[in-house]
Amino acid sequence: MAADVQTPVELAPPVCIAHRGASGEEPENTLRAFARALSQGATFLELDVHLVHDRLLVIHDDTLERTTSGTGPLAARSLAELRALDAGHGERIPFLEEVLELAHGRARLNIELKGPRTAAPVVRLLQAAVQDGGWRPDQFLLSAFDWQRLAVVREMEAALPVAPLAGKGAGGEVLEAAERLGAEAIHVSRWSARQRLVAAAHERGLATRVYPINRAWEYDLMVRLGVAGIFTDFPGRALTWGALAPASA
Repeated sequence: MAADVQTPVELAPPVCIAHRGASGEEPENTLRAFARALSQGATFLELDVHLVHDRLLVIHDDTLERTTSGTGPLAARSLAELRALDAGHGERIPFLEEVLELAHGRARLNIELKGPRTAAPVVRLLQAAVQDGGWRPDQFLLSAFDWQRLAVVREMEAALPVAPLAGKGAGGEVLEAAERLGAEAIHVSRWSARQRLVAAAHERGLATRVYPINRAWEYDLMVRLGVAGIFTDFPGRALTWGALAPASA
């Protein structure tokens, strides 16, 4: 992880973002995990979305084995079959609309566009949530490793915040992508969280948020780097580590 720690470039404490909900304690990306995170004080939830049979399902993988009682690709099952699967402790794979209903007025949502063709239907759903459901555009944030999906978001709705995702070895390319997209932040792996990247992002007016941070010493290092937010599987634990800031819901 980052070795070149110098003076933090961002003075505000990092925001705690519940990664797939309280996924270290509950089945990830389920209503149970999101409810647990909210009950622990999290005000920023991260989740993953695939488009399957024209519905937006909250699940990380495009196959079922790791997180549900099913097997095979998502697309190989009917919607009724997918919803009948056990996603852990009797939970179902949620629809995105169900997470919006749970989190409304309680948390900001970082929606990661996992599958192809997710961008347009997610934007349409969020536009409806803003127009008819009492949400504000800034209560959402769309992210993706495939930055072209964020370009689709930007073309459809300029008011929705976006943040490109990058893994190990992130550098100038993610900063350039963020600038092209008019992003509010870059989201990077803890292995890419270097002082020079955080400082370069800050110079461009970009926040840096880092995933996953699940141990106190990692959190301490992120504070020293001056990152704006951390993604954690244990939001209840993380909120006890120090000056973690709540996000405005």
